[in-house]
Amino acid sequence: MKRFIRFWHYLRWGTLKKTITYAMQRRLNGLAAEMAFSAMLGLFPAILAILTAISFFEQSLESYLGDLAIRFAEIVPDQVWQILLNFTRIRLAQGTSWFSLSFVAAIWIFSGALGAAMNALDQIHQVPRSERRPFWQAKLISILLTIGTIILLIFASFFLLIGEFVLRLAIQQNWGELLLFAWQFLTVVAILAIVGSAIFFIDQVQKYLSDRSQRGQKQIVSFLLFIIGLILVQIIYSFYLFVRSLIVETNIEQTVISLLINVWRLLSFPIALAIVAIAFAFVYRFGTSRWRKGTPIMPGAILAAISWAIVSNLFRLYVTHFGQYNQIYGAVGAVIVLMLWLYLSCFVMLLGDQLNAAVEEAMNKKLKNRPSSVYRQETMHN
Repeated sequence: MKRFIRFWHYLRWGTLKKTITYAMQRRLNGLAAEMAFSAMLGLFPAILAILTAISFFEQSLESYLGDLAIRFAEIVPDQVWQILLNFTRIRLAQGTSWFSLSFVAAIWIFSGALGAAMNALDQIHQVPRSERRPFWQAKLISILLTIGTIILLIFASFFLLIGEFVLRLAIQQNWGELLLFAWQFLTVVAILAIVGSAIFFIDQVQKYLSDRSQRGQKQIVSFLLFIIGLILVQIIYSFYLFVRSLIVETNIEQTVISLLINVWRLLSFPIALAIVAIAFAFVYRFGTSRWRKGTPIMPGAILAAISWAIVSNLFRLYVTHFGQYNQIYGAVGAVIVLMLWLYLSCFVMLLGDQLNAAVEEAMNKKLKNRPSSVYRQETMHN
């Protein structure tokens, strides 16, 4: 946890510049292109498997999954979305054997993208070739990483709309008790998370300040964290009482329904983005052949997930208003846009771990420049 806090202290312009320099020296752009090519080859078998699985559900769920696709279209470029829509017009419900075949093909081809990512992570962390995994082990781990990453990303995507689907269904069926129970459960979870986080941060701050002989500030910072935690708990509890009073009323107005759905949409996207960050961290942790204890993981994953959302939206705006790919390249313009978007997504993911490595290098360099007694003490605590 200390390294997580210190990470942001070392996040400076010099560190960002070093991250870009290392990325160019280690050819992360070329490895991102390799990842994008493998991801594109596995994209359509994966869509085939997903659409076949969706055909097993009821029509109502299919319509809500279509709404999820429309919301996803707000992030990716229009040309990318059009080529995916054209592919989904293939009738998939004629046979279930396509599910197993397309799923196996998607996993195998996508594992090539994760294999390229593992190679890139080894270069980022400067792992010697003699210490890298053999081919069979690397392929097995890439397949397992592919399955785990797909599960996390599917969960993040479905989380955006399945919760709204359940909320709309509960409102339509007038399930007031279910809504009340769900709201109470979420409130308790949120309060426990705030209390647990406050206790954890207070403990870590006390240890951090004690190591630097700043005991006078320890009580002040702990008190401020305690007050902030109380304020957040009070805000959540007040909001809980407000929504509870709306749910208890048997006649739920349309404005209240819109309010609940908008609140859910406001909260669901950050949570889904957090799941994407966890997926990135999952690859960072288990992708490299040699992982050193104390290496930052989550900070770079969080920044990579946020950067991915920003870059995707900026690229979408560029393609919509400035790019003329369809006029220049004709029918293959959408394919080129899809490749560029996948390339940018892979490159941003690799930059997140490169930032972790650059910050770790700066942290270790500063620790080594300290007196030997202080350095040993810092190493023991980390």
